[in-house]
Amino acid sequence: MACGNSDQQFLEAFIQQEGLNDIFRRNALQYFNAYGHRLAKLAEASARPIIVGLNGAQGSGKSTLSQYLSEMMPRHLHVDCHVVSIDDFYLSKAKRKKLATVIHPLLAIRGVPGTHDVPLLLDVLASFIEPSVQTVALPVFDKLKDDRTRKVRKIQKSARPTVILFEGWCVGVPAQRQLALSVPASGFEFSNDNNGVWRSYVNEQLQTHYVDVFSRLDRLSMLKPPCFEAVYDWRVDQEIRLVARRRQDASDTSIRGMSVKQVGEFVENFRRLTCHAMELLPSLADEVWELQADRLVLEEQLRS
Repeated sequence: MACGNSDQQFLEAFIQQEGLNDIFRRNALQYFNAYGHRLAKLAEASARPIIVGLNGAQGSGKSTLSQYLSEMMPRHLHVDCHVVSIDDFYLSKAKRKKLATVIHPLLAIRGVPGTHDVPLLLDVLASFIEPSVQTVALPVFDKLKDDRTRKVRKIQKSARPTVILFEGWCVGVPAQRQLALSVPASGFEFSNDNNGVWRSYVNEQLQTHYVDVFSRLDRLSMLKPPCFEAVYDWRVDQEIRLVARRRQDASDTSIRGMSVKQVGEFVENFRRLTCHAMELLPSLADEVWELQADRLVLEEQLRS
């Protein structure tokens, strides 16, 4: 899509602000700007805010894309765009520890369905739709501390057309069939969940509570990785950037994140459903961006 001078200037400023490279520039010019225009038209035609699910594996760039659209759309398309990350709805460390004691030790680790505060998430999504609610309060999760904070992010609604970008690695993912649960998906599952208690619990959550959440979506988009191995590299890069930004913001070089080995172990918790999403979501999503290992969009698939 052609980009006017002001649009181009905004894009360049955003790239500099976020420390991005030419790959994001190319993706934005060829695909993401047009995506923003499509969402703006849908929002303008709707009597209420539209909720758009944005699925992407860890480190795929969904948060960066969401941030870009949340800044670009109000400025250039006159449509409000607010980002809701499923990551901010992780249960506290104490609540996950209780789940780990009662159900399975792996539930102490944030990430999979069953480790989110679903009732709060439903309340927040409903608040965006409810005309009488003017201010929506969202929780804030600290990934480096691996815990819910006391901070609250408040979003002020307006009368303008509005897009709610609901982003997350498992957003829109349906439950697996029972047969798929019978065999461990990896050596990690063989060692940590050979009897299938953990994966069955996660799947049950998808079949029940998360269906209620995903039924609120008006549209679903997907950033699709080329393979699961790319996700590991992306998540390592994401951890490095997260720590660097936190050090800069806090002027504290002692801040630490996960080691490369720890990232690898952490990512294994997401393998089963990430691969499931890669296989199934392209047939369910309204748009799919096929990514290369460097995150350049190789192909765009649009549902007619």
